[in-house]
Amino acid sequence: MELRRIEVGDGARLRELRLAALQADPGAFGSSHEREAAYDDRHWKMLAGGPGAVYVAGDFEGMAGVYLDGEQPRLWGMWVAPRARGRGVGRALVEAVTDWARVRAFGRLRLTVSDAAAAAERLYRGLGFAPTGLERPLESDPALRQREYALELVRAPRRMETERLTIREFVPADLGALHAIHASEDVARWLYEDPSTLEGDRARLERRIGNVRFGLSGDALGLAVERREDGTLVGDVSLFLTSAEHRQGELGFIFHPRHHGRGYATEAAGTMLRELAFGTFELHRVTGRAEERNVASLRVLEKLGMRREAHVVENELVKGEWQSEIAYAILRASRGAGSRRSSRPAARP
Repeated sequence: MELRRIEVGDGARLRELRLAALQADPGAFGSSHEREAAYDDRHWKMLAGGPGAVYVAGDFEGMAGVYLDGEQPRLWGMWVAPRARGRGVGRALVEAVTDWARVRAFGRLRLTVSDAAAAAERLYRGLGFAPTGLERPLESDPALRQREYALELVRAPRRMETERLTIREFVPADLGALHAIHASEDVARWLYEDPSTLEGDRARLERRIGNVRFGLSGDALGLAVERREDGTLVGDVSLFLTSAEHRQGELGFIFHPRHHGRGYATEAAGTMLRELAFGTFELHRVTGRAEERNVASLRVLEKLGMRREAHVVENELVKGEWQSEIAYAILRASRGAGSRRSSRPAARP
């Protein structure tokens, strides 16, 4: 049975499915049909399009959601309609939520299950969830108990390949090549900082290696771009989660001047946009910004299919001069062309 993540337009169908679950199995959830039937349309639309995710099976024959409880994801609302049971739908839904948390590099996925959902509890145990020891009365029926379970998550390193490039996570051996990029006067011309020192880039590399989570506002990924033919590190691309609530990101790229003019930035940033931002992470909107004189970066953003949204005049005092920037953006629905951080991604790391 096909699974898919629902969007804002599915709010009415989500409400219908959730209320059916609460009516059919009231003791399985920490809520009630009466309470959620009173929620307005806006609630269901926000639930469908917010920072977590809701997956449905087939023609809304089952559902499972995930939301962020502080800094940890929590599975909620898993239910399969009686007509669809016995076909592995529940397992598939839980695995979809687990994959959502794993690819964002969360270390653990939590859930609670009540005494009235023995089959679900067996399913969770079979998928590797283990009890945490936390137990309390079920809010909707204090006569029942609910227990917390957690699954430890292990992810695979991020790695993508194009015709000419490998885009991968940084490793300690990349220090020399990363420093060569950020120590360049030509690169630093459009960045906030001056050409970097080796020690500064050692700290930068540690951040690149350590920042692997991508699920909370402010999270950032920096990936190395190397040429497949000889393994030369030619640049790095960045993706910043500017708002988890609104599923917004920002794209950035920096390449060694020796490798400019070969289309590497467009090829790498486009892959980052398609495969990670709009693919794996299902962002709704991604932006890119560059100083108005950084013509090469502006051209890359245009090649990625981004639309020019603003020309902000003399908005920042950088290195003793007023600088202006051009802002671009693209929506997930309009992705198709090939293609950084809130600090002007296309030109400033």
